Amino acid sequence: MRDDKNIASTQILIGALLFICALTFYYFSVLTINYRDSKLLYLGYADAASYFAQARALLKHELPSIQIGYEKLPPLWPVGYPTLMLPWLKILPEADSILAPFRTNQTIGLLLLFGVFGFYLYLAKPLTGGFATVLLATLPAFFTFCRSSLSDLSASAFDALAFMFAYLGLKEERRWKIYASAAFLGLSLNIRLQSIFFVPLLLAMALFPVKEARVRWLLHCLALPIVFVLIASPLLVLNSIQFHSPLHTGYTYYANPSFLAEHPMFSWRYIPYNAALLWRELALRPQQFSAVNHFGTGTCFVAAFIFLACAGAFFIRLNRFVICAFSAGLSFLVLTMRYFPVMYMGYYLPLLMLLVAVAVLPVTWAAENLVVPKRTIASLAMFVLFTAACLGYPSRSLDNRLRADRSQSWEALHFSTRPRQSAEFIAQRRFIESVRQAPGLVFSDISPVYLNALFPPGFVAAPLDGKRYIQFRHIVHYDHAQAVALAELNLRRSIPVYALFVSIKELDEKASRLPNVPGYHWMPVEDTTGEAVILRLTSTQ
Repeated sequence: MRDDKNIASTQILIGALLFICALTFYYFSVLTINYRDSKLLYLGYADAASYFAQARALLKHELPSIQIGYEKLPPLWPVGYPTLMLPWLKILPEADSILAPFRTNQTIGLLLLFGVFGFYLYLAKPLTGGFATVLLATLPAFFTFCRSSLSDLSASAFDALAFMFAYLGLKEERRWKIYASAAFLGLSLNIRLQSIFFVPLLLAMALFPVKEARVRWLLHCLALPIVFVLIASPLLVLNSIQFHSPLHTGYTYYANPSFLAEHPMFSWRYIPYNAALLWRELALRPQQFSAVNHFGTGTCFVAAFIFLACAGAFFIRLNRFVICAFSAGLSFLVLTMRYFPVMYMGYYLPLLMLLVAVAVLPVTWAAENLVVPKRTIASLAMFVLFTAACLGYPSRSLDNRLRADRSQSWEALHFSTRPRQSAEFIAQRRFIESVRQAPGLVFSDISPVYLNALFPPGFVAAPLDGKRYIQFRHIVHYDHAQAVALAELNLRRSIPVYALFVSIKELDEKASRLPNVPGYHWMPVEDTTGEAVILRLTSTQ
């Protein structure tokens, strides 16, 4: 009895120390990033600008939307992630509101580490919990998306919670935990539509041990998808309001019909391309491009981690939960690989995070059998894989394609966001400081969705022309002629018309795209600084 207590105490101590190591690594690799002096503050024309704009609209008690000029359009992406930003938007000073997307992911990542350790602690497996948190914290995809302004991490966190509660529900035979699993999966769907691929997880209710009348079991099986749909209903309601159908989304709204006809969103012919993307990552082959390179090195997983997960598969015992989890994971993998091919490993983040639960099994076994003579060599081999997975070695970074000897953990602790500052963010801030009056119309090649979300009330940002929105011509009706008409309309209303450029060089390159109005010419604003070039459309008389 005393030996059992000593072993339990030792496991708790080692598990706690490992958990502290995971938190320390997370602190230095994620929480200490100085976003204020980084280029990441410019969200650009990408997804992040849309998320931020939606959050700002929700803060004003409006429907989620993006704004281009005076036109408000429905967003391309679901509203779940922008909703999670709201607490940070209320906490942060107005000048730092742009940090809300990053602070949201940093917070979710930290809470997830506590959640994983707490989950294993609840199962009386503190040592496994310690190993799991270290594997998760050092997973390149995890700390990369914890730094990001994208929705992948938040959706993956809810997916992980769904799997945790499904496991607990079947293990402890508590139906309410399976209902909680369906609720978390529904919440995830409000963040990323891809979470629907995990729907086979709901089979947990059908596989629940039957100890009462079959009718009651059947009613629970029918009630579970109803709970899932009810939790996902905000997405369905907003789709009905903005796209006139609960099943229509921003994808179908903005996608060009002719493009969709030639390139459907899902097709079996995409699998070879997407499989090659995963193989290049696993085999340390150079990738041509990675959308996550802005927040890390472009690497999302290393071979050692996958090998460790493969070894963990031999420790799995077939049961009801394994059937549900395997069905959900396989469904997610196959359907994701059938999706239109893009160089974006973020689609696989939920699976990678769930694989931590498998990869930790051989490590725990190795720790428990290290001193057993016949198992020492195998245990040491597992620890070698574990160490390599935590170090992220060997691996490859996009900025060093010829070498495959990089350590992702080392690079995570030395993360650089060069160039050190965002010229676009500085330009919009200098503009507000220089002009100090409202209302006003601002023409710029900086994303108008981004500017309109940051500008104070009264200022409206519009594109120089429609070059950036050629692929959305059936939705965004904007070109040079309309820019001229917009400028003339504001001048007639005595509303100042400005132009904003990040530098003299950009002005020289893009001045010809500015709208010109007869009787007016563009003049520099007097207090324009070297960090931003501000022009005003002024009468020649």
